[in-house]
Amino acid sequence: MTDLKQWISDLESELGLPTGTIDMKKVLDLARDAAHAVERPAAPLTTYAVGYADGLAAAGALVADPDPTQKATELAARWTTD
Repeated sequence: MTDLKQWISDLESELGLPTGTIDMKKVLDLARDAAHAVERPAAPLTTYAVGYADGLAAAGALVADPDPTQKATELAARWTTD
């Protein structure tokens, strides 16, 4: 297991998340898109915001788009064309 995969596994365990909760490719792709379209600091801020929106939606506290990651990716794409 790579260090990153082990880190994700340990992180899920530490946070009480079921194994496989974190979709590493999806999160890294989103971070890449935000960093390239806006600027590097947008990567962690964007992934945090999407995770927060997912959590609120799961708790029923937010009527969110079914896929906040896709919405954020689309926003990043618009930033590169604006």
